[in-house]
Amino acid sequence: MYLMKSSDMLSSFSFSELLGSAVGAMIDEGNAAEKGIIAPLRSAVARREDSLLLMPCLTGEEWGLKVLTLFPENPGRGKPFINGLFLLFDGEDGTPAALLDGRTLTALRTGAVGGAGMNALAPSDVKTLGLLGAGVQGYWQVRFACSVRSFSEVRIYDLREKSSKELADRLAADLPGVSVSVAESSEHLLRASEAVITATNSTTPLFPEKTDLFRDRTFIAIGSYTPEMREYPDSFFSEVDRVYVDTLHALDETGDLMGPLEAGTLLRKNISPLADILPSGRYAPVKGKSVLFKSVGLSVFDLYAARTILALGREKKQGQEFSL
Repeated sequence: MYLMKSSDMLSSFSFSELLGSAVGAMIDEGNAAEKGIIAPLRSAVARREDSLLLMPCLTGEEWGLKVLTLFPENPGRGKPFINGLFLLFDGEDGTPAALLDGRTLTALRTGAVGGAGMNALAPSDVKTLGLLGAGVQGYWQVRFACSVRSFSEVRIYDLREKSSKELADRLAADLPGVSVSVAESSEHLLRASEAVITATNSTTPLFPEKTDLFRDRTFIAIGSYTPEMREYPDSFFSEVDRVYVDTLHALDETGDLMGPLEAGTLLRKNISPLADILPSGRYAPVKGKSVLFKSVGLSVFDLYAARTILALGREKKQGQEFSL
């Protein structure tokens, strides 16, 4: 059995390889029956505000299970909001094959999925990027976005100003040549950004109801993953040409789609899987309109990312064999 700690995974991964795995996962998930993929929706067990999430995925070659714990009060204690493990088993006989850090896997695979959305939907000459949400996921969303587009400016906004400043400093150090700054507000960030990433767990929209804010932009939304969560106001959808999703399960999972669909501000015919224009296709922007990529995640993305990271780790001798 192969063990990869967070440091092993971060020393092994490749932006391009993980982007490729995310694209492959979205395409194969759209043909799950043909590909022999079983990827049920996540199940959750809660105790007060804290949750345990279970995300299995089965293929003919491998079985994977990601287990995450979510403790909302942890950041205030100086501890991570998310912890977890990813287990990989041989699909032929069930033998345990690998154990990976689940928190790092989640951050990397979600960053890769967001990056795949940016690569497929954002104009090639886009230069300004805005990020709402200065958590761990925000960092990786920006890193993957900058791996597919030559952004010259990145602006960050978070309700916790300290978090915004800390993330800005980290990104500035890791992205030489890119100007990284803290925005005064979500409206200020939006007005200054051609592409926008939202990575929060907000239950109320992040932006004011001003339709002019939402025109001619690319939006990558990876934060809201339950019916109660919502990052975008109703007026947003009047300015959106198309909505792409990482999986059609999103229509029944996130308040960012469920609410507008119920209200009629978003039409089902305007929503498509991103896989429809992958791997080599590109979205053709409509002048004056925006495009949204909404990701909620699915266990197949974890399995494909784990497979990729594990192969790279073995190749680079990052990690170690152990016996149970």
